[in-house]
Amino acid sequence: MWIAEQGILIGAVRHNDRSSVARIFTRTHGMVPFIWFMSKSGRNASRNTLLQPLTHLEFQAEYVPTENLHHIKEAKNSLPYREIPFNPQKSAIALFLSEFLTHALRSEQNNPGLYTFLTESLRWFDNAPDGSYANFHIAFMIGTASHIGVCPNSDEYTPGAVLDMRDGCFTPLTPLHSDYMPAELSYKLNLLMNSSYDEINDAPLTGQERVTLLNSLNNYFRLHIPAFPVLKSIEILETVFG
Repeated sequence: MWIAEQGILIGAVRHNDRSSVARIFTRTHGMVPFIWFMSKSGRNASRNTLLQPLTHLEFQAEYVPTENLHHIKEAKNSLPYREIPFNPQKSAIALFLSEFLTHALRSEQNNPGLYTFLTESLRWFDNAPDGSYANFHIAFMIGTASHIGVCPNSDEYTPGAVLDMRDGCFTPLTPLHSDYMPAELSYKLNLLMNSSYDEINDAPLTGQERVTLLNSLNNYFRLHIPAFPVLKSIEILETVFG
């Protein structure tokens, strides 16, 4: 049975000459793989632009429990972006977020709070003026971690503490293993964890610290989510932002 559905396209890969497999984080079923038939001619060619990462979609879905790939039709862009596809810096961040979400939400089921968080976060990012979103992707990773239950616990943070990435908590004692975040970086992470998007630029991160923090968070997710990889797009962000 076909039902009305909403979702955020996380990523798509070519299946054959006529179709792609689109992974969509849906409002009602969480992360779902759909078979998406493409068109190269006439007015239907515009459908293929809907496969851009992080596109907000409204569509008809058919969920068949016995099939690995579900079916989609009548898709349309429900929340067109003003800047993300046209701003090189925002586009680079969007590609990073797409790769991150592909792995962070791989097995995520129905999660209305997460769906709302993603929608509102991407809307904020699209409308954010230049100079206000340098730390957005880091804050976005933290927010996502909170909604999927793997966020570090900052309740007992004290000045000088380090983040024990294995235990997911801040501690005044240096762990006896190497999976921890140094005190200065832990301090700035804690600032971001307790900031709204409108406040994230108040965290005094240099460009190099931002890269170091991204790599540390990548390692954190690898410790807490099975098969989470080294994110290749971190290098792209380094190039784009110098």
